[in-house]
Amino acid sequence: MVDVDSETLFDAAAAVLTTVAVLVFVFAVDLGHSPVSEVAIVAAFLAGVVALTQHTDDRQLTFLGYGVVVVSTVGAVVDLVNTFDLGSGVTVLGLLGIAAALFGLRARLDDANRLVSGRTATSLFGALAAVAVVILVVDVATGGLAYELQPEHRIEVAEPVRGDASVATVTVTNPTPLPERVDVPDYEACAAGDWSAYRRPGEPESAERPPVRAGLNVDDGYNDHVLGFSSRTYRAFLYLDAANLTGETLPVERTSACPDDADADPYIAIYEGRDRPHPRRV
Repeated sequence: MVDVDSETLFDAAAAVLTTVAVLVFVFAVDLGHSPVSEVAIVAAFLAGVVALTQHTDDRQLTFLGYGVVVVSTVGAVVDLVNTFDLGSGVTVLGLLGIAAALFGLRARLDDANRLVSGRTATSLFGALAAVAVVILVVDVATGGLAYELQPEHRIEVAEPVRGDASVATVTVTNPTPLPERVDVPDYEACAAGDWSAYRRPGEPESAERPPVRAGLNVDDGYNDHVLGFSSRTYRAFLYLDAANLTGETLPVERTSACPDDADADPYIAIYEGRDRPHPRRV
């Protein structure tokens, strides 16, 4: 039977909990800022763990601290590859790079299992912490992405509109030096004006049931990012549940909400929904 004392138990539990906390932060916590900021925070924290391992004379604590750093670094690399959708090839290269670094560091271990002096480790931690603070301040101060909705003047309906008619573009601009994740505001569309002539046959008139139902979908991909000082443009596609539209030309207008003007000529109104407003929009 293995003899595990209280000190070993406490050290192992602390190492496991620290590793779990870092991995949860890496994979599940979204700060709402650039992924570079999150990577910088993790790097600074792991540098602090390394500094702790280089200052202690407890070989067991040093061993467990190295375990925290290795497992957390692997998790951060995998998350970074997934975040920017770099593919399996980059994942393999990243893991091989970590393995090569471990072999190189193995040769630097002294008799006390230290890689560098405690003073050097502390300096490294201070430098990375300072870099993380600067990156986070820049990230927060520059305000993130700006979104601009630009509707078409009108659309010509050649066939039933089933989510394939482009009615607007959304331009996403990144004024910061850091890559930012795209989170397009909840843009919506509605059929404004008098659409009674386009009601589907057999549907009764009702104030609660509009003659035509409209929807808008911005094709912004999944987990897209905009690099620093650059922009990306996405198409917004319209869905209309209506009859007798083929051959019609419909005006498109940008509004603040769905207009209540049932006596006007029919048109498509595009606006930002109120459920998920975005702080920076044009």
